[in-house]
Amino acid sequence: MAAVPGLLAPLRWAAPHVLGPRLPAPAALWAAHGRRALSASVCVTAPLALFVLLDRADLGAAAALGGFTAVYGHALPYRRRSVVSAGVGAALVASVAVGGLAGPHPFLLAAVLGLLGAAATAATAVWQVGPPGPLMAVLVGGSASALGSSPDLVGQHVAAAAGSAAFAWLVVMAAWAWDPAGPERRAVAAAEGAVAGAERSGLRDTRPDGVARAVRLAHQAVAGGSRRRPSLRPRLEEVETRFLRALPTTAPPARADHRTAPAPGRGHTPLWLPTAVRIGAGAWAAGSLAAALGLHSPYWAATAAVAVLLGTDARHTRARALHRVTGTLLGTAGTALLFWLDLPVGVTVALIGVLLVGVELLVVSQYVLAVSLITPVSLSLVHLGAGSPPGADLIAVRLGETLVGIVVGLAAGLLLLPHPGSRRLPAAVEATVARALAAVAAAPGGPADAALRDSLVAQHEVATATRAELFAAPGADLQLRRSRQVADLGWALLGARARDEDVLAAWVAARISQDLAPR
Repeated sequence: MAAVPGLLAPLRWAAPHVLGPRLPAPAALWAAHGRRALSASVCVTAPLALFVLLDRADLGAAAALGGFTAVYGHALPYRRRSVVSAGVGAALVASVAVGGLAGPHPFLLAAVLGLLGAAATAATAVWQVGPPGPLMAVLVGGSASALGSSPDLVGQHVAAAAGSAAFAWLVVMAAWAWDPAGPERRAVAAAEGAVAGAERSGLRDTRPDGVARAVRLAHQAVAGGSRRRPSLRPRLEEVETRFLRALPTTAPPARADHRTAPAPGRGHTPLWLPTAVRIGAGAWAAGSLAAALGLHSPYWAATAAVAVLLGTDARHTRARALHRVTGTLLGTAGTALLFWLDLPVGVTVALIGVLLVGVELLVVSQYVLAVSLITPVSLSLVHLGAGSPPGADLIAVRLGETLVGIVVGLAAGLLLLPHPGSRRLPAAVEATVARALAAVAAAPGGPADAALRDSLVAQHEVATATRAELFAAPGADLQLRRSRQVADLGWALLGARARDEDVLAAWVAARISQDLAPR
């Protein structure tokens, strides 16, 4: 019996990597994401149910695809959300149009889905749209390709999707009427929670960059939010002061040796650009390979590839890629069970709504289960709309398409532009050094300190992307050590100034000038 724990130890180690973290308490999940989950479910299933009752399941499926507009932008202030949700709705309707027209031509469809994936990756990153990123554009375009391709039919599908997207816009904006500052208030509350955790732990177990990012997101929400509640600004300023005072009081580590580190390059490439290239190329290659193999729906291979590659940077790439693989396989197996049960149409529609609630509740904290739930949703929508009877052969084809997408997606993620973070890190570090030297020369508490804080957060994001790379660029280890040194000195200076510890602040400023200034 004593050997049993030893045999289980590898399973305990592997479980979080394959299945993701443990689930939070259901009450906490509902409090954090319940509103978003319900709105997304209503916006997808209500138009689907309406058209099913009218005996036009194909229009119902197209309308449901437009209803996915509701899954975006829930954390954004309403002024910004109104624009983002409208843009997302227009993009999804356009995906229905081009996907439907390209449907009869598998290789053309693969190219179209690749372009949709790349463009959606760039757009969601540049405009900071947030999850689920470019996945829905590819999923919607691919699903529409299976609903019919005649111009008249595609026109009807586009009209149904547009109406549903407009309905979704109204739903996600409805709370503005009675709670216009809700998103900003929740962002400030999240920053307060992060700062309270930092105060309890003294930032012994975590880096300050994550807390600083929560504070910065709250600043962005308040700056772009409702003008009806100006009282949030003093509250946020108090939160920021508490964060700075919670920064560690210990002296920074000894000077790191960076004499052999590579010089920073001229300019840099945004972290999302290589990801857009990988997603576009991965979706195109997966769809083309599935078409060449004669698989029934190459769009599903392209969607699986995008699910593996999803993200605007390389953060957590290895772990989350494995989570997406596990979730997609589990979801395909679950879909096989649903097809085998051959449920009535009404039950299938209701089940789609329940599964969507689960997706929105879990997507932040348990990505494996979220992916495993969205898979039967999307496949069930297609089969409802296309009217194709599910069977064992179709399920086997879906599994084959999933495997093709996973393999191609992993290959694209590992081999195509594999180290964007480590290429950009030298420039990010030197930009932060310049901000630190400027802060030393400026008066405490001014714009120079705020610029240093933002630069430290940006440097942390690039460094995190670098650590996630499987094959980092030469010299990345030295640059990571230097980024840690710069971060320690920068946060130490900001913390000492916020606590009015003039002696420590002067000592850290001298260290910054001595250790970081160019020679």
